[in-house]
Amino acid sequence: MEQAISAAKGHAKYRDTVFRHYFKDKIRLLSLCNAILNTHYTDTEILEITTLSGEFFNGQKNDISCTIDDKVLILAEHQTSVNENMPFRCLSYVTEILNNRIENKRLLYKNKLITFPAPEFVVLYNGDDDEPIKRIMRLSDAFGGEAYSLELIVKAYNINYGLPQPLIEKCEYLHDYSFFVDRVKKCKKNGLSTDDAIEEAVKYCTEHNIMKEYLEENAKEVFTMARMEWNFDEAKMAWFEEGEEKGMEKGMEKGLLTSLKNLVKNTDWSVERAMDVLQIHGDDRKKYAGLVNA
Repeated sequence: MEQAISAAKGHAKYRDTVFRHYFKDKIRLLSLCNAILNTHYTDTEILEITTLSGEFFNGQKNDISCTIDDKVLILAEHQTSVNENMPFRCLSYVTEILNNRIENKRLLYKNKLITFPAPEFVVLYNGDDDEPIKRIMRLSDAFGGEAYSLELIVKAYNINYGLPQPLIEKCEYLHDYSFFVDRVKKCKKNGLSTDDAIEEAVKYCTEHNIMKEYLEENAKEVFTMARMEWNFDEAKMAWFEEGEEKGMEKGMEKGLLTSLKNLVKNTDWSVERAMDVLQIHGDDRKKYAGLVNA
């Protein structure tokens, strides 16, 4: 279980974690790349994972990046909330990835042109807000929309199930992932608890050959990751419902404590490691450790 969970970042975005864990498989990833590029590659040997390693415990900085036949570099970010800063984030990612390709930095100062695979930047969104099927995000928007010398274009796709999204039609694995997330959402809307909704979705998808192989091998990890994400979403709603600043502070403390207890309960992590995950620092560590053990 730790292998899958260790990809998570901070105290939310566990839906993102399931996505990254699911598509780290080269067969699934190549299928996703074919859908993005409208290509028909079949040999996974031409695919090289270039996802950046991070210094924080999550183990990676960007979600997914890879080269195909050393001709195209795809950077795909999964999001459950809209982030207008994705072009700049992709700029920082691609700069580091391309720098990593140059083993001898002295080549930068020689006359011969250094060639790189052509980059393609993609955001895959499956949050709860209404978003268009596809939209374009530009780095130049950060400059006031002016077409200056520096530009980077990100294609953002809404992959929520039920929408006429061509990428879902082209990639069965993306279709299955989208369906699974949608199944959990619908079960919760129909009154099931978070745990029951996830359990029902895993059972239904397995019985109907949707993410079957993956879920049979990773059901426990998926259950844990998804449950913690939706529990945290509910906690955040409670914070905002508090309204006043004082109430907000108390609500945040309560939500953070709930998330901390969930991590310790549902993983094999120590309280100390769970606090690292939730970015609890300084004097707060002693306070929260005492509350967990109370």
